[in-house]
Amino acid sequence: MQLASIVNHKPKKTFLIAGLILILVSACMPARRLPEGAYLLNRNRIEVEGAEVSQHELRSYLRQSPNRRILGVYRLQLNVYQLADRGRDSRFNNWLKNTIGEPPVIFDPLLASNSSRQFELYLHNKGYFNADVDYDVVYRGRRANVTYKVKGNDAYRIRDISYNIRDSHLAGFIYADTVSSLLARGNRYDTDILQQERNRITRELKDIGFFRFSRDHVFFQVDSTLNMNMVDLAVIIENPRIRTNSGTSGEARHRRYRLNKIDIYPDFSRVAPSRIFPDTTVYYENNDSLAGYTFYHNGPMRIRPRTIANNIRFRPGDFYSISRHEQSQHYLSGLRNFRFINIHFRETESGPDGLAESTDTIGWLNVRTELTPSPSNAFTLEAEGLNTAGNLGIASNFLFQNRNLFRGAERLNLRFKGALEVSGETSDEEVFQRLPFNTLELGTDISVDIPKLLTPFRLERLSQTARPQTTIQSGINYRQRPDYTRYILNFSYGFQWTPDLQHQHQFTPLEISSIKIFNDSILQSRIPDANPLIMSRYKDHLIGGMKYRYTHTTQHLNRQTDFVYFRGNIETSGNLMYLAAQQFSMPRNEEGSYTIRDIPFAQYIKADADLRLYRSTGGGNALVFRVMGGAGVPFGNIDVMPFIKSYYGGGANSVRAWSIYNLGPGGYMETDAPRFDKYGDIKLEANVEYRFPAYRFLHGAFFLDAGNVWFLEKNEQFPLGEFDPGRFYREIAVGAGAGIRFDFDFFLVRLDAAFPLRNPANAEGERWISGVPGFGRWNLNLGIGYPF
Repeated sequence: MQLASIVNHKPKKTFLIAGLILILVSACMPARRLPEGAYLLNRNRIEVEGAEVSQHELRSYLRQSPNRRILGVYRLQLNVYQLADRGRDSRFNNWLKNTIGEPPVIFDPLLASNSSRQFELYLHNKGYFNADVDYDVVYRGRRANVTYKVKGNDAYRIRDISYNIRDSHLAGFIYADTVSSLLARGNRYDTDILQQERNRITRELKDIGFFRFSRDHVFFQVDSTLNMNMVDLAVIIENPRIRTNSGTSGEARHRRYRLNKIDIYPDFSRVAPSRIFPDTTVYYENNDSLAGYTFYHNGPMRIRPRTIANNIRFRPGDFYSISRHEQSQHYLSGLRNFRFINIHFRETESGPDGLAESTDTIGWLNVRTELTPSPSNAFTLEAEGLNTAGNLGIASNFLFQNRNLFRGAERLNLRFKGALEVSGETSDEEVFQRLPFNTLELGTDISVDIPKLLTPFRLERLSQTARPQTTIQSGINYRQRPDYTRYILNFSYGFQWTPDLQHQHQFTPLEISSIKIFNDSILQSRIPDANPLIMSRYKDHLIGGMKYRYTHTTQHLNRQTDFVYFRGNIETSGNLMYLAAQQFSMPRNEEGSYTIRDIPFAQYIKADADLRLYRSTGGGNALVFRVMGGAGVPFGNIDVMPFIKSYYGGGANSVRAWSIYNLGPGGYMETDAPRFDKYGDIKLEANVEYRFPAYRFLHGAFFLDAGNVWFLEKNEQFPLGEFDPGRFYREIAVGAGAGIRFDFDFFLVRLDAAFPLRNPANAEGERWISGVPGFGRWNLNLGIGYPF
């Protein structure tokens, strides 16, 4: 009777427990289907003692790993393989076995012994010359659990470092740079560090002119016979080998190379590489007759010589530098006017005008830069899926681009956009009666990207090292929703610079937007008691100010490694306009706000930061952590944030257990009144997501989201909606869920389903759920791209 009561009253929890038991049981069953005498490799455990190496480092040297598991529990691929293998021989079963399935990994003692040997070699390279590695196998049923026991014993450390450099000219440069060496007395011997030091020496020498120096000239001699767990290390730099006229082998000295002629072919064709160009133009940088760039072309040049020369990071007479070589390649590519870029260096026996002859320590290089141009004009018609702030839809874009507007590689971008979206609102008057969309968006914008800084003052250092770009943009956007219609006119002037691949800065000193809103009766009816705090967000206003964004990432493209991503923003608006309004006694409206042509302007400061940590767990699996926080503080002219600058919670890129604009503010308990879009001045959010591959383009994910939005000030009509430092942590919403991703390389479609674990809109003591809701009550989110 008691059991029946539990089943009748809590069927969902019963089914959930039964499902978990079924998964655990099925995870054990594959071992029962193995051949006689075979054992399924169930687990590899690595125990490290007395060695400064991690298990993660050693795992890559394992010669045999267990079948993959989802969340470390369920072997989906193995179960699919054995399920298909037991069925009849058919094309579908063969497809399951060979694509989704994964054959069982049978424990092999020989491979375990090979793994131990690989561990020993790795530890030897890390300085543990007396390391011991052994393994134990525990058989449980038809499964084998392997434990590798790694003992490093005492590591060998570097006692002394000496240099053996045969070229006295080269030795001076190396000795001057030993302060940057990765080798130090007392450090543990490590062959990886030796390889890094070899690469560092090579790059440093190539960066100061030793064009032909290579890592093959650097050797290390190690003496480990001191009987005190110490090694003496000798760094040997050999001279290049040459062939004499008599056929014998000899040595030469390392030459340091200067640049002689710099020839540029801006119309080079790979189809006709021997084409002759009759016209020649010589460009002298800063009217310096010694800094000349010679252009070979046919007829008028498409791009001014100065633009190309300014993006080449070396000039005649400079010593060769591999860093400037790479920068030049990168800068010329950034102009987006050339399909192929090749920079060749060829040795010559004399310098400028034949006045400086090569010696055994100084050489000369001629530079040939081949630029294959791209078409100046491009037209693009795009169809795309939308995920704008969590609202899904379809859009079409027509883009015209001129890549060389004023013959200085300026890019003109003209875009026309039309979109249909689903906003989540309902109305009897849809945008198009026969289509499932209720939001229409139309817009056009024009922008010009200029590959230099347009500022009243010169920033010479920045212009030479960070590939700056100035962008001037203007546009108009129309958006019609069931509850309101709005127009936005905008203009901005800003620039960005990229010191390297890991850092980017964007500064917009001038950004002006005019927002005009027509409130519908639907919107007004959704605002609780015509709350002025909410209504004021939906009034006409101007935004005029500046903003700055900094982005940092350690990600390497096409490499699955751990990396960090950080983005910080800060923006202000209305300060200069407020000072001008006071100075010139501009008119005020009935709310006491200064206006420009009867439109009040917003005044605020807003800052937010987004930090993400991506950790690769091997096999395409990844664990992603994210924390985000931001606040907008209105002051002065208007006491609320504009709605387009406010924060929101919920949706496909936020706390996914809530729909877009439906979370918060704070612990506000929703009434039976019609739902309205919820915003806040403060936002805190954290996410954890585990991503794993399932089959080719199909990937899966499990996630946990937490966060909320709050008002900055107390509002009587929204109890518990304001941010209180002593209470806010009790108003954090928590949601969990799972998702699938269709990754087609060029774009990714994402479907996430989530349910609330903790709802701050409930009374305290009732905010955590007591059971998992039925799937029909989960919140579904369809998104484009990863959420973060």
